[in-house]
Amino acid sequence: MIHDLLVSGVTVFPGREHFEFVPGINVVVGGNDSGKSHLLKLCYTVAKWSADGGRKSLPEKWAEEQRLRKDLMRVFASRGLAGLTARNRGNAHARVEASMEGDGVPEGMGNLVFDFQAGHEEEGLSIREMPRRFLNVPVVFLAAREVLTIYPSFVQVGSRFPEFLDGGSWDLCRYLDMEAEAEPISTDAGRVVARLEKIIGGKVVKRDGRFFLQRPGQQPIEMSLVAEGFKRLGTLSYLIRNGSVKKGSVLFWDEPEMNLNASHLPVLVKTLTGLAKTGVQVILSSHSLFLLRELMIQLSEPRNAMVQRKFFGMSVPRGERSGVRVSWGESLEDVGPVESLEAEIEQADRYLKLSYES
Repeated sequence: MIHDLLVSGVTVFPGREHFEFVPGINVVVGGNDSGKSHLLKLCYTVAKWSADGGRKSLPEKWAEEQRLRKDLMRVFASRGLAGLTARNRGNAHARVEASMEGDGVPEGMGNLVFDFQAGHEEEGLSIREMPRRFLNVPVVFLAAREVLTIYPSFVQVGSRFPEFLDGGSWDLCRYLDMEAEAEPISTDAGRVVARLEKIIGGKVVKRDGRFFLQRPGQQPIEMSLVAEGFKRLGTLSYLIRNGSVKKGSVLFWDEPEMNLNASHLPVLVKTLTGLAKTGVQVILSSHSLFLLRELMIQLSEPRNAMVQRKFFGMSVPRGERSGVRVSWGESLEDVGPVESLEAEIEQADRYLKLSYES
C-alpha cells in the first residue's frame, strides 16, 4: 500500500509537498483545479508500476524507467513528461519519492525515487532508487468516466492500440476481464457487495463480452440504460466479486459521489468503511460537503473506531496561481478552510436566514 509520497515540481506542486497515507480511508478534499485528481493519478501510477513490476523477475533499471515513463504519460493522458512538470511556475524539474509497503514488502523495501526534467532529450526519466521488492496486490482506479458501457470498444481498441487509451480506463477494463477467484469472497466483502447491489437494485453480469444489470424478475438491462451513478457502484461490486478489490489491494476513487442522490451517500460511506475493515486501502477525492460530513459522522461511531483515517485539504489561495496549499489531519476540521466547502456552508447559512426571516 502507499505509505508516503513526496513530490516537488510536479503539475500543481511547484514546491516540496509530503503526503503520508494510512491503511484505512484517505480523503483528498478540494475544489476544481486544486490538484485532487493529479494527486490520485500520481499515487495510482506509482502503485500500479510497482504492482506490475511484481510480476517480473530481475527487472532491468533502464526498462523500468521506460515503463514508468510510459505509465505516467498514459495515466495523465499526456504526450510527454514536459506537461507534468511545474515549469509554468518557474520549475522544470520534477522529483517523486514514494514509500510502499504490503504483504511481502516490509518497510523500506518498496521505496521508489525518480525524477524527470522537461526540455531534455526524450524528456528522460531517471530512477534514483529502485524498490528491492515490488507490490503484489491489485491496484484499481475508478475515475469519473465509467467504463461498463464502453467496455467492448475499449477492449477491442486496447488489445491492439493500448497507447490510444488513458491508462486508468484500460487498466480497469483488464480487471473487469478477470474471472472470479476460486475461493469465495469473505463474509465482510459479501456485505459490502450486498449494500451496493441494494442501491442499484440488482447484480452486474457479463455476457458475450458486454455488461448488463440483472434485476430480479426482469430481463437484463443494457448498461447504457442504467443511471450514470449506478454504473460506477456496479463496477465496484463486480470488482469485489471477482477478487480485484480485496484485502491488501488499493482502491483509488475520484469523486465517488458523482451522479448519486444524497440519499445514497450514507450507504456509500458505509461501503467505504466496510472496505477499509476488510483490509482495502481506500484513497478518494471529493468536494461534496454532504459526503464528507457523512464520513465524519460514521467514522465517529464506535463500530468504526478501528478504521484509520486521514484527510488532506487542497486549495488555491485567491489571487495566487503559484501552487496549492496542502493541509492534513484526522478530521475534516483539521484541514482548515477549503474554498469549495466554505461556499456550501455559506449558502446554507443564507438559506437558513431566508427561511427564518420568512
